[in-house]
Amino acid sequence: MQHLTGLDQMFLSYDTMTTNGNIGGICVFEGSDNLDAGHGDRLAWVKQRVAERLPTLPPLRWRLAPLGMDTYWVQTTVDLDYHVVGVRLQEPGGEKELLTYLKRIMGVHLDRTRPMWRLYVIEGMQDGQYAYLFKVHHGLADGSAMWTILDHLADHPTTGPEVSDTEPDGPFEILAGGMQDYLDKPLKAVALQANIGKWLAERVAEEQAGAIPAMLARLIPGELALPFVAVANAIRAEGVPEIVSQRPVLMPPPSPFNGTTTRNVEIALVDFALDDLRRAGKAAGGTINDAVLAITAGALRTYMERHGVPTTLPLMASAPVSWRKGDETERWANQIWMLFLQLPTHIADPVERLHWAHNAATLAKENWDRMPLHMLRDASALMPGAMVASAGPMMAAMPAEMMPAIYNVAVSNVKGPRERPTYGGNPMSRYFVFGFLAPTTGLLVGGQSLGDRMIFSLTACRDIVKHLEKLPALFHQSLAELLKATGQAPEKPAPAQHRD
Repeated sequence: MQHLTGLDQMFLSYDTMTTNGNIGGICVFEGSDNLDAGHGDRLAWVKQRVAERLPTLPPLRWRLAPLGMDTYWVQTTVDLDYHVVGVRLQEPGGEKELLTYLKRIMGVHLDRTRPMWRLYVIEGMQDGQYAYLFKVHHGLADGSAMWTILDHLADHPTTGPEVSDTEPDGPFEILAGGMQDYLDKPLKAVALQANIGKWLAERVAEEQAGAIPAMLARLIPGELALPFVAVANAIRAEGVPEIVSQRPVLMPPPSPFNGTTTRNVEIALVDFALDDLRRAGKAAGGTINDAVLAITAGALRTYMERHGVPTTLPLMASAPVSWRKGDETERWANQIWMLFLQLPTHIADPVERLHWAHNAATLAKENWDRMPLHMLRDASALMPGAMVASAGPMMAAMPAEMMPAIYNVAVSNVKGPRERPTYGGNPMSRYFVFGFLAPTTGLLVGGQSLGDRMIFSLTACRDIVKHLEKLPALFHQSLAELLKATGQAPEKPAPAQHRD
C-alpha cells in the first residue's frame, strides 16, 4: 500500500460536477495483423498482454482506501473485462471521429471503487489504423508515469520492470499499514528537516552572504519581490545566475484562455517535425523547449489579435517540472510541480520572441534549481489528506470572477523515445496526450516526441476557448515565420502527418 500525498489528493479533488482529473495517452498504429497472439483479435491480445504485465505494474492493481484523515492506494483484484474494452469508431473513422470519441470518454469520471484506469482498444479507423487510449487519473500517475506504464506494456520494455507481490490487501493489512505510516510520520518529519538543513547549507556554500536575500527574492511572488530581487542581485556571489522571483508577476494579465472551467473539454492536434523545432531553437542558442515556447507565444498572440484582445503584456505560463531522478521509492506517484514563466506574446518579431523565451526559460529554471521545491512532495505527505480533499470542489464551484487565475495557459513538452515501441510486433506511429485542466485555466499545450516528430495536443475547455479548430494553423504559421526569420526554413517543408 502507498500513502497519498497532498499533491495526489489535490488532483483527486478535481473530480467534481464540472471538472475531472483524468489524463490520457493515445497510441496510434498503422494497420497490421502482425500479432504475437490472438490471431487478429486485438482486444483479446491486449487483455492477455495486460494480464502478463500486471505483476510489474503496481498502480494498475491499486484502489483508493480511506483510513481516518488519510487515504491510501491498496492492492485489489483487477477485472480485465472492465478495465480493457474494445470500441469501434463511427464511420468514416477519421481524425474527427477519433477526437470526438476521446472528448466523450475522457469526460467520464473513473470509478473510485476500482483501480482508476481503463484501456480502450479503438478500431474502425481509416486505412486499417487502430489506437489504444490509456485513461488514468492524475491522482494515480502523472504524464511521465503514464508513459512508463505504456512502455511496460510494449514488446520490449525499456524501463526495467520488476515483479512485485500481487496479493490483494485485506482489512488487517490496510489497518496495520495505516498505523505504521502514522508511526513513521515523526521520523519522516525529522528527515525532511535534515534535508532542508542540507539544502540551506548548499545554498550558503554557493551564494555566501546573499543566500538568505536570494531565497526570499525567489520565494516572494511577483511585484512584491522586487525590493528583495534588487538587494539579492546587488550582493550575489560570482557565478550565481541573475536572481528573479519564481513567480514573475503576482497576477497574470486578462486573456481569452481563462474563465470558469467546465467538463466541455476537447483537443486539437498540431504535428511538427523535430528537426524543425531543433533548428528553430538553435537559432537562439537554445533548445527545442525554447522553440516550443516561442511558437506557442506567436500562435497565441495572433489568436488574441484576431479576437480583439490586447497583447501589450506577456502571458503567464505554467510548465510542469519533474522531480524524478530514478531513485525514488515511490516510483509511480506524482513527482511534478509547476514552473512559472512568461510567454512573449507581447513581442511581434518572431526572432526577438525566441530570444526572449530562451532568456525567460533559462532564468526560471536556474532559479527553480536553487529552491527547495523538490521537497514539497515530502512535506505534503505529512499533511492529512482530508485537508486537501476539499480544495478542488471549492475552486471548481467558484465562478472565475470570484477566483482569479493563477496563470493563463499551461505549456508542456516531453522528450520521448527516438525508437518507436512495438506492440504485437507493430511499431507505434503516433502518440499524443489528452491533458488535464485546472480550474480557471482553459488551455494546455502539451506534447511528447516520438521518433522524428512531436504532436502538440491543445487541450481546451470550449466554454472558454472559442474557435479551437483554428489554433493548429496558427501554430504552423508561427513555426514557419520563425524558421523564415532565422534563415532556417527548409526548401520544402516536411508534410504534417494529419488525417482528416
